[in-house]
Formats: sequence, structure tokens, C-alpha cells
Amino acid sequence: MNTTTDPGQLIAERLKAELGADTFSSWLRGALIEVSDDRVTVTVSTQLAAQVISNNLADAVKSAASLVVGKPVSVTVLERGREPTVDVTPIETILRAVAPDDAQPDFFIPELSELAIKDDVHLMEMTPFTLNQRNEDRKELVYKTPQGVTIRVKTEGEFQIPSIDDYDLVLMMQTWLADLANQYRSQVERYEAEKKAGRDAVVPVPPSRMFEVSISEVVKFKRMKWGGTISDDVLGSLDRLFHAYVTVDPQKGTKYRGGKFRLVGSSVEKLATTAQGKATRVRVSVPDWIYEGIVERAVPTLRTFSRDYMILAQPMHRALYRLLTLKVPKDGKPYAISLVELAQRFQTKQEQKYFNRDVKKAVLSCPDGRLLEYSLELVGKGDDRILRAWRPLTVGSSR
Repeated sequence: MNTTTDPGQLIAERLKAELGADTFSSWLRGALIEVSDDRVTVTVSTQLAAQVISNNLADAVKSAASLVVGKPVSVTVLERGREPTVDVTPIETILRAVAPDDAQPDFFIPELSELAIKDDVHLMEMTPFTLNQRNEDRKELVYKTPQGVTIRVKTEGEFQIPSIDDYDLVLMMQTWLADLANQYRSQVERYEAEKKAGRDAVVPVPPSRMFEVSISEVVKFKRMKWGGTISDDVLGSLDRLFHAYVTVDPQKGTKYRGGKFRLVGSSVEKLATTAQGKATRVRVSVPDWIYEGIVERAVPTLRTFSRDYMILAQPMHRALYRLLTLKVPKDGKPYAISLVELAQRFQTKQEQKYFNRDVKKAVLSCPDGRLLEYSLELVGKGDDRILRAWRPLTVGSSR
């Protein structure tokens, strides 16, 4: 069993696992990987290896190094005996620090997913949460999609509209269920093959309609550091989610049907507590629209996120990323949206000029104009300003 604690060796081992033995052997075998505070230096023997790593493996190097070090880092690639040739990527200050055990060997996290409500109407068209709960007194958010569909998010009683952090638990529920649904479909395929071959087979059991999770699993999914109030925070989030619901106004003569959906299907139930009464494991039911859309629909309308979405530090960056995941084409073509429309999608209470200022700050804070896999730029001035975003094409791809 390998028990090394040397950061450079741990980074190398992670890179070998992620890149594969052949790629690692071709370009990183024998590399000296050194860590100093928030800087990682990779020293290789040839200029060609330095160029290949810088041009093609930069993201993998940075991701592995950040996970091992436990915080965002910059990475420099050197040819042995030469001055630094390439500073691969700067420290991404838009990402918050993660827990030291963020590799999480004891907790498998499936691909982060978000689901359309129904009829391809997607909550990603808007933010079904607030970006800033301070002074938030609204009881309803209203957005009309370009197709004319009106989406409303309402809250009951004295409960606030959920926050962007609350909504992470909806993403966790959908991600967890999507992974179970994939396993279930594979089991069904094997079952049908066994029956066709005339062999006895156990009928697969569909995924549970109850979402049962420990507080520690929530912490790991959200890539947080443990805090003393985390149990109460999770319970508060689930309460706000249960007391909020989404309505879609019907449109006659179109495929868009009306509907009403809770963000979680039941109030939270404590399954286990500490001696001090703090919840350690909780359960809520999965709302029908999530279960039907993921488990029972032949082709779920799921969108996948970068796992680093969870450590984007600013709500503005997270809201932008979520919308771009829905809207930006995969062929490198740009997506453009006016800041006026963006303010409507984000359901901001700010005056337009202050919202424009915050979007500008968010874009300028992205290292090299990159928000994870998207490139961003602002075009124009004032209320006529437009945000453009695109996915940079990788080497060898074509439009």
C-alpha cells in the first residue's frame, strides 16, 4: 500500500490515473514536481515535453495539483536547466479553498447534473433562487422565457426564497438519482439479456423515491470544509426548498403544459442525531418531476456541470456558469446575451447600472477571461452592453 505524503509524488500519481499510463509515460515520466506554498513547478527534460504539457495537459496538471495541495495553485512548466518558459495558469481566485481531503477516496461523486422540469422547460433559464439573501423580502420570482413560457418560484409562509447554496441540495439529489438510474438501466439490460437466454434472473429494483443522505456526504458533495453550524445549515436549506415551489403557466396550442413542482418532495426527517441533538443523517422524498424525469424518462434532459462549479466562490460566477451550461454551443460558436436580459434571468433586485457593474467585476476577475471551460467578454457600453461566451476549441477539433 502506498503511503507517501510527498505532494509532488501524490500529484504525479493522480496525473497518471487521470491521463492514463501511456500519456503520463510519454510526457511526465521522470518529471520533477515541486510544491511551494501556492505554486507548483513541473520540471521536465526536454523543451518538447514542456511545450506539450503547457499546451495540452495544463488543465489536468492544475486540477491534480489543486486537489492535492488543497487550494487553488499556479503551475509553471520548466525545461531542466532553463528559465521558466510558460506559466501555465494563474491562481484562480474565483475558486474558494477546498478541504484538504477533497480527493475524497471514500465518497464517489457522480457527474454533477441538473434536470429540465418538463417539456424541455428548464429552470436553468432563470435562477430559481436568490444570489443575495440579505434584505430579500420577495415571496415570488417571475421569469418569461423567450418561448413565452412563464416560470414562477414562490415561497410559503414565513420562509425566504431559497438561496443559491440551498439549491445545491437539489443538484445533489438529481446527481445522486441520475447515477442510480444509470445503474438501474444497466441492470435492466442484463436482466433482459439473461431472460432472453433462458436463464433465471433477479428483477431489478428501481431507485428509491427517498433521498437519504448524511451531513458529511453533503459537505463532501459541496466540497466544503466542516463547520460547527453545517447541520443546522442543511436543515434550514431543506426547509426553504420544501416551502418553495415552481409553477409553469400553460400555453394553449403548444407543447408547453402547465405544472406545479416542489423543489424537494417532503419536509426533512432526521434519521440520526448527535448527543447534542444535531442531525447527522436526514431524509426527504424526491419530487415526482425529478424522479419521472431521471428514472422513468427514456432520455432524461440532463445538463452536466464541471465539478468545480461547487467551489466557485461568488454567486454571480455560479449563476453565470449555470446559464452558460444551458446556452453555449459545443462547437465553439459564441452565445450572446444583453445585460438587461441577464438581470431578468438572475431576478436581481439591483438597479441595472449596479447589476452591470457587478457583472463587469465578475468577468474581469476571471483569470484570462475564463470561467471554468468558458471564455467570457463584455461588448458595448452601459445598458447596451452584451456578454459573449464560448467554449474554446481544443487542438484538432473543428467548427
